[in-house]
Amino acid sequence: MPKERLLQSQQEDRAKGLSENHIQQLKVYFTQYIYDVANSIKLRQRVAATAVVYFRRLYAGSSFSAHDPHLVAPGCLYLASKVEESVVAAKLLLASMKRLRPAWQYELKDLLDMEMVILEELDTHLVVFSPYLSLAKILESDAQLADLGQNAWAALNDVYRTDAPIIHAPHVLALGCLYLASVICSRDITAWLEGVDVDTNQIYAVSLELISVYECYRVPISQEECARLLAVVRPPPTLPAAAAAAQPPLGGMAAGGQQAAAGGAAVGVMG
Repeated sequence: MPKERLLQSQQEDRAKGLSENHIQQLKVYFTQYIYDVANSIKLRQRVAATAVVYFRRLYAGSSFSAHDPHLVAPGCLYLASKVEESVVAAKLLLASMKRLRPAWQYELKDLLDMEMVILEELDTHLVVFSPYLSLAKILESDAQLADLGQNAWAALNDVYRTDAPIIHAPHVLALGCLYLASVICSRDITAWLEGVDVDTNQIYAVSLELISVYECYRVPISQEECARLLAVVRPPPTLPAAAAAAQPPLGGMAAGGQQAAAGGAAVGVMG
């Protein structure tokens, strides 16, 4: 998927007030969200990585306004567990969500329905080729690269916090992470890269994506900030006029206390 197309995605969210920076902050937040849930139920890292790719691909053609990422994220993980043959029971995933996010508002039917939505949004294109095998083969091919391995693997884990996995081929991701590792280790592998049949501009682009994440999004935003940003495009539901009129009047200290409690509940649900 071209980078230019991604920059034009989520127009509905942008029209409602989210900036490119806000969108990236939310994507990084929900990437970590997916990894946290996967770790809690002991799913393989590859399953989480595939789920992140699904998540980013879905929002490349949709918006936070249309689909709540709090439900999309576990839905992607549930689908990825099937595709990667590490199937997790939907009830177990639901229990984990409610344990990690006590205010999570969805039920089993919502999760199963979201799986169908994701399948439709992705047009059933579910195969994700992993860059981990590519990196392993590259490191095995030349003993002189062995000392770059640790940093390259760390960078490859972090690359899923960027849009690079839905822009570049797996071997390009691996090479981009290897190049970044060489920079960290003060090794010049430019001559070696020139001997590889890959556009070096793509390799450098992957490295730049990672550097941007390290500089701008190293620490994910808080649950509260996530709730605040999503409220811009997904305002909390309001009571119908008739129901609102039937509510008892609020006043004085009691009114302030109830309003504060309601605000706290809204933040909890979003987080």
